[in-house]
Amino acid sequence: MVQQIKTALVIFSSLVLVACGGGSSSSGSSGSSGSTNNGSGATPMTIGVPDALTVVTGAPLNFTGQVSSSAGVITNMYWQVENLTLSANALASVSNADCKIIQKSTAGTDATCVLQVAPPVLLTADYTYKLTLNAVDVKGNTIKASTTLLVKQEASTTANPVAKAGSALTATTGDKVTLTCAGSGGTPATTGEPYSYQWVISDAVGTTINLATTDTATTTFVAPIVAVASTLKFQCRVTDDKQKVGTATQNVTVTPIIKPTVVPISYSGGVVSAGATITLDGSKSVKYDANGKADTSTPIFYFWKQKSGPVVEVFNSFSSVASTALPKFIDTRTAFVFTLNVSNSAITPGGFSLDPITQMDVVFYVDPLPPISLISYTPTQIVASGGVATLKVDAPSNTGSNIIYYRWSQVAGPTVFIAGATTGNAGFVAPTVSSDTLMVFRASGSYQPITVANPAAASIDVIVLVQAPPKQ
Repeated sequence: MVQQIKTALVIFSSLVLVACGGGSSSSGSSGSSGSTNNGSGATPMTIGVPDALTVVTGAPLNFTGQVSSSAGVITNMYWQVENLTLSANALASVSNADCKIIQKSTAGTDATCVLQVAPPVLLTADYTYKLTLNAVDVKGNTIKASTTLLVKQEASTTANPVAKAGSALTATTGDKVTLTCAGSGGTPATTGEPYSYQWVISDAVGTTINLATTDTATTTFVAPIVAVASTLKFQCRVTDDKQKVGTATQNVTVTPIIKPTVVPISYSGGVVSAGATITLDGSKSVKYDANGKADTSTPIFYFWKQKSGPVVEVFNSFSSVASTALPKFIDTRTAFVFTLNVSNSAITPGGFSLDPITQMDVVFYVDPLPPISLISYTPTQIVASGGVATLKVDAPSNTGSNIIYYRWSQVAGPTVFIAGATTGNAGFVAPTVSSDTLMVFRASGSYQPITVANPAAASIDVIVLVQAPPKQ
């Protein structure tokens, strides 16, 4: 019966209750580091402490330790807390480390002590703490066992945000490299983007690097020319809603080119007006030889291809400089993306080349034409029966140099023939009337010829009063 109880106690000593706001239990890990037995052979004591624990909140925690001795009563138990992280802030609270509150079996040979701790309020990094349970029995036997508590920086309610950069990368001169960063912790904004980002080139001595963007979580650049393998360092800065900053660094190792490489370069792109003819200019692209020097003695092969946006025709698509005419009639700002492909060998329309192809995207944002509003120089007029009436309309200067198409139509009154009905300056011969007669004409305007399929964008009415001849 005694042996059965002992076995049960040993099994029980391996069970650990770890409470964190209703968290689950984990099995304990027992140890005997530093235990003694007064020279009596195998230690008569066993001990159990929780497994290593990682937390991401500041909620209080309980660590339950159990000790058992076959030699006699447990006379003393206590916990030791150590900071394993340099400069780590101390735990916010530590209770019952001296095990003043302890539970023992009737015989006193089995004891349980619960250590209560709370993570620090402020963490400037991930902190690790070592928790060691010590025990002594009546015969002077000692035993101890340790576990660890890792508190992640996210548990801090007042800490700076945490920046996590992408893993280290390897690229060859001319490759397109993507840098990534993500923010967490701190005080994220409750509306819009939770964090703002900034990329800084922290170590790239002897190279020229142009980041595509510096204020986004993800950015790209073209790996620069290097003579030997070089590690470039890029720092990501994450700013939260309290203007606190966290930083992280992503390393990119760039290796020299081992064969001629073409680097696509284009300064075209930007915001343009609808209907504009744009130039796709890749003439600044450079070819480098195996020694990293610019090679102007051999040709570069080009291929411009539309990547996204309403389909347009690209002219001279296999030249360094191509062009296209953007559509004139769009309703909202629209992005047109074109890809510049370059290679040491000719590129087929299907995008194949015997040598590697490097690419660069060029983006044009097309704004719709300004709205049309019409004005009439003769909104109302009086004309004698049989006289000539002039109908004039125009669009204000905000339409720029764009052509406006006009069309006049009659809304009310005796039907007449409108001369110049598709211009801004029309007219008609007033009909013979026996009494004063009101006639209404409507001028319509649009950036495209007015048809049933393309109705007018704006209109205005002009009133003409035709006076009857005086009675004899």
